[in-house]
Amino acid sequence: FFINFNTGVIYFLYLFHIYKTIQMKKIIFLLLVSFSLTQLQAQKSYFACYNVEVSNDGVSDFAAALDNFMLSDAGAKLPYSVILSEIFFGNADNKFSHQICFLAKNAEILADWGSKPPPTPEGILLQISFAKNVKVNQTILGSPLIETSSLMGDYFNIWQLNVEDVAVFANAFTKFSKDTEKMRGSGSFGLYEIIAGSNKNVTHHFGAYAANLGEFLKIREKIITSQKEFEAYDKSTAPISNVEGVFGGQIIKRYNMK
Repeated sequence: FFINFNTGVIYFLYLFHIYKTIQMKKIIFLLLVSFSLTQLQAQKSYFACYNVEVSNDGVSDFAAALDNFMLSDAGAKLPYSVILSEIFFGNADNKFSHQICFLAKNAEILADWGSKPPPTPEGILLQISFAKNVKVNQTILGSPLIETSSLMGDYFNIWQLNVEDVAVFANAFTKFSKDTEKMRGSGSFGLYEIIAGSNKNVTHHFGAYAANLGEFLKIREKIITSQKEFEAYDKSTAPISNVEGVFGGQIIKRYNMK
């Protein structure tokens, strides 16, 4: 009896030790997950984009004013990157000639958003040129959810989406990106959450990037004619999303790329 009792106690202690070890591993795992999520949240980036109409006779003046300011000491000290793009393709819902995007690595950088360029000679000239030549049609605040590459090609196509189930769509997007990686070559995809300023019903943007329009069309043909990958993506996303609009253009200037 004593032998069996002692054996039972030892066995119980052994099981208790295993239980405590598993619990400790769970705690450590949860702490690591929590730390990782905190880190990801801390590293979450944002963008604010102006969709603008630049008068035909003011394009050169505005581009030169922006260039002079961004290449000045004051422009170089801005905490965000700035991208100027020309829009090639749009419609009545996407009627703008250019897009100016400000990229922020974290929320803190946007704390003073809305302030005008500093009153330096270059900053004043930029304000004058902006007021004279530029009409703001839309301002958008958003954040990247998934990007296959941090290096965007110069040409882009943006699909404006109404997504009902973000988790399902994100999984389909990730699989589609992986399945088409070899077809894309240097091209890349991006999925973006639109936080404010979107067109009616638009919740997300799907961006496709390539070196130029010709390269984008070649990649598009490869993906569509492959059928399998595109059909799988379409089957997964069609029931929970709609395309509300599309526009395309090309990046013509990049400043302070950090």
